[in-house]
Amino acid sequence: MSDPRTDWEEKRKQGFVRFIIWEGIIKIGAPFAVVMQIVGVLFLRDEGQSFGEYMASSRPWITFFLHATLFGGIMGIINWRRGESAYLKGQDR
Repeated sequence: MSDPRTDWEEKRKQGFVRFIIWEGIIKIGAPFAVVMQIVGVLFLRDEGQSFGEYMASSRPWITFFLHATLFGGIMGIINWRRGESAYLKGQDR
């Protein structure tokens, strides 16, 4: 098993922006956006609209990217702050 402190030190070295993009938007935001797209296909598409018509319109893609970036960015910031807090508490010992 790897040491969580060493793992966090590596993430810190790579930087805040990379952490937000990779850990927040890609790892958390994209799966969330996929789930939201499934909900959209099942419940939010217009009556009589086929799956292909729904996916060909721009609305699902715009909402996908908004969900991924907003939710992922917020979760990335929260996780960064949690990691920093735990790391700094560990330094005090």
